Amino acid sequence: MNTNTVGSGGKTPRKFSEEFKFNIVLESFISGDMAATAARHNIHVSQLNNWRKQLKAEGPKLFTFRRGKGSEAQRQLDQLEKIIGRLTIENQILKKTQEMIT
Repeated sequence: MNTNTVGSGGKTPRKFSEEFKFNIVLESFISGDMAATAARHNIHVSQLNNWRKQLKAEGPKLFTFRRGKGSEAQRQLDQLEKIIGRLTIENQILKKTQEMIT
């Protein structure tokens, strides 16, 4: 990934995708050699180390949705699906009632 430069000769920070970071961190764990992995991808070892620490800290959160009845988002989705089902039935009843009246 190339570094962008600004008019004054300074460098702007490089932007890396989450997928890129994740793949580099995995590679560093598999190879066991942070320095070689960082050099191969033209990033600083301290940057790679920060990404590794972030993965270690945030990684367990990937599995928290499996506890209890699921994630908050899943509970909200379930609730909305129940409401949609109830409204669909009410709508069908009203249509049948209207057909009977007319």
